[in-house]
Amino acid sequence: MILTPVSKYSLVNAKVRSRLSTLLTPAQIDRLADARDLSEFYAALDGTVYHQILSRPEVSFDPRVGEKLLMEQEAGWHSELLRDLHGAEKDLVLHFLEKYEIENLKVALRIREGKHGIEEMKYMIRKDLPHSLPYQAISEASSMEDAVSYLIGTPFLKAIENVYDDYREKKTLFPIEINLEIDYYDRLRQRIAKLSRRDKAVAEKLVGLEIDQKNLGWLVRLKFYYDVPLGELMDYNIPGGYRMKQDRLRKAFAADSIREVLSSALGSSFKGAADILTAGEQKIGRLYLLEIILWNYLITEARKTLSGFPFTIGTILAYLILKRTEIRNIITIMNGKVYKMERTDIESHLRVSF
Repeated sequence: MILTPVSKYSLVNAKVRSRLSTLLTPAQIDRLADARDLSEFYAALDGTVYHQILSRPEVSFDPRVGEKLLMEQEAGWHSELLRDLHGAEKDLVLHFLEKYEIENLKVALRIREGKHGIEEMKYMIRKDLPHSLPYQAISEASSMEDAVSYLIGTPFLKAIENVYDDYREKKTLFPIEINLEIDYYDRLRQRIAKLSRRDKAVAEKLVGLEIDQKNLGWLVRLKFYYDVPLGELMDYNIPGGYRMKQDRLRKAFAADSIREVLSSALGSSFKGAADILTAGEQKIGRLYLLEIILWNYLITEARKTLSGFPFTIGTILAYLILKRTEIRNIITIMNGKVYKMERTDIESHLRVSF
């Protein structure tokens, strides 16, 4: 039986609309940013969906536990949507949960390589994820070959095997970490291709904007901070960008300065970002500003999607984007309180979601 868009999305849309009503208001975000310390920050969350999460005793002793709990709740809310989805739509939404696993896997491999301490294990997100990866065993493996063997039966094995020689030659996890991301988006695009025509168009736009953000951030880091040769830059590029197509990225790769890279890559499609980021080298050097501005384009498109035809995958994707934005903002403010940052400095790191 072929389901109509209304019958396909009616149940999950009701859940999503209910969840959207719980998003924090600008006034609530302001109160969080205004908090004088962590105690006042936690108190400002009273009455919100986050109060119970951050009121647990262990959070007061270690704010990073609070960050972990927020991320686990994010994954849990995400996972709950799967109950009302089927087929290609369910496969797509399930795929997004792999991002948490990739971050966990990076941490485990960094511990094995001696880049992180074993204490980082306690901050991993463990709940509601697609695969049960043995992160402890991976982190304690005597060799990278042994560590990779624990990934048999998962989609991550091939991504690492494809760049394993590069890892051995460069003696760094960088090729592995980058290719896990590239492979993730490649498989994500394969899932998008199986959606209906309307859903496919919406998903390609929203996911494409996220790919644009990833590609430009990588390009600036690799070219100017890691000195990756021009001929290798295309190896660290995710196909499927929405506005930054391959020809524009190639032109940006050849640019001699960060300003020229941004002008070539952003162009008129992201005129506001280009104007701000090419205004001065001091601002250009603050890469977080680039990421935030490009993320804000994604947020704007997500909110536009919510105002359109409701019975598409776009409603779900927009909710996931806005919820992820909100939780990252809460974590940013919380960390700002930990490090006693001024409000203006905290605000400069926030993604604008309203």
